[in-house]
Amino acid sequence: MSGPIRELSLLGLAPSRARGQNFVQDPNVAGKIADLVAGQASGGPVGLEAGGAMEIVEIGPGLGALTRPLLARGLELTAVELDRGLARALAGWPEAQAGRLRVLERDVLDLDLERDLGPKTFLVCGNLPYNLSTPILFWFMDQARVAPAGLFMLQREMALRLAAKPGSRAYGRLSVAVSLWYEPRVVLAVKPSAFRPRPRVDSSLVLVRLKGRPPEAAERGALGRLTAAAFAARRKTILNNLSAGYGKARALGALEELGIEPGLRAEALDPGRLLALAGILERR
Repeated sequence: MSGPIRELSLLGLAPSRARGQNFVQDPNVAGKIADLVAGQASGGPVGLEAGGAMEIVEIGPGLGALTRPLLARGLELTAVELDRGLARALAGWPEAQAGRLRVLERDVLDLDLERDLGPKTFLVCGNLPYNLSTPILFWFMDQARVAPAGLFMLQREMALRLAAKPGSRAYGRLSVAVSLWYEPRVVLAVKPSAFRPRPRVDSSLVLVRLKGRPPEAAERGALGRLTAAAFAARRKTILNNLSAGYGKARALGALEELGIEPGLRAEALDPGRLLALAGILERR
């Protein structure tokens, strides 16, 4: 027994399959990620377009594989950890006692960055549990007004979904929302051997940055309702899917207003047309 599994055992813990826990064990990978996070947060040169200084929020720090190198680089951060045992272990670190590491034992999906951490600008990062990546990414987009950038470790398949184009099998609700307002970019490929327990798939570190203005809450809400209905049953036409959520007459009228063929499927429509359709349906 070695690495993260041994560390967990010493804490009286074990990896939680229900929470999708796969801990980074490769210090070289952790160091590369820390360099990217530090560069993006500070605006320094890391080979990527960086913005101004940002507060760092780490989702699911676990045993601190990324937290340690971030602190070693002189950074301060807020770590959001749902696992009680892991949160208590992190809270006992000297950096937490000194105020450089703030540990929040809570579900990140219940966190409002501006309300709970103050009116700052945040860089969100983390090794996301594979089974919770989608809701966490939608949560991240809800924080767009104060969190313009994120660096996330994702299953490679999920990373491909972020940049999927209309007509592809990977194109869906997440692809639409991300491509409208963000520029996703894979910045590091990570093999299963970098983790313990070892996952069965490759992973990707993805940089997600706002392209321009953050979306308004009403705009995001309208698009969310539209895409939830439009992609509800991928084999059905967009008219059939929208009829279930909005009523047939309302759906058909909106499609006709935009000149969209009712027999098309949602994956055939680009994000801009889906956003326009959402706006029309909200007005009807």
